[in-house]
Amino acid sequence: MKRFIHIIILIFLLQFPSILLSANLDSLEKKNIHDPWIAYDKVLHFGVSFSIVLSTQYLLENKLSMEKNNALPFGILFSAANGIFKEIWDKKIGSFISKRDLIADSAGIIVAALIVQK
Repeated sequence: MKRFIHIIILIFLLQFPSILLSANLDSLEKKNIHDPWIAYDKVLHFGVSFSIVLSTQYLLENKLSMEKNNALPFGILFSAANGIFKEIWDKKIGSFISKRDLIADSAGIIVAALIVQK
C-alpha cells in the first residue's frame, strides 16, 4: 500500500506542471471551448496511458528481466510523459492544454498500476 501511495504522488508530480500551464476550468466555458468530461477523446487518453504502462511493464519485466516493483515506475514515467507531451503539442498547434485530458491520462495510469501491483 505504501508503494501505491508513492506511485500516486509520482503521477501527481509528473502531471502537475502541465495542469498549471493550462487555463482553469472556468475559463474554458468563457472561451466557449468544448471539452466535455465524457467524450471519445477521454477514452483514448485513458486507454493509451493504461496501455503504455502495461506494455512497458511487460517489456521490462518479461523481456529484460527487471523486477516488477522496479519496472513499474518506468512505465508510469513513460506514460505520464507521453500525456504531457501530447498536451504541449496540442497547445503548440493552436489548441489548448486540457486538464480533463490529463486527468483521463492519470486515471489510466492509476488503473494500470493497480493491475500491476496485484
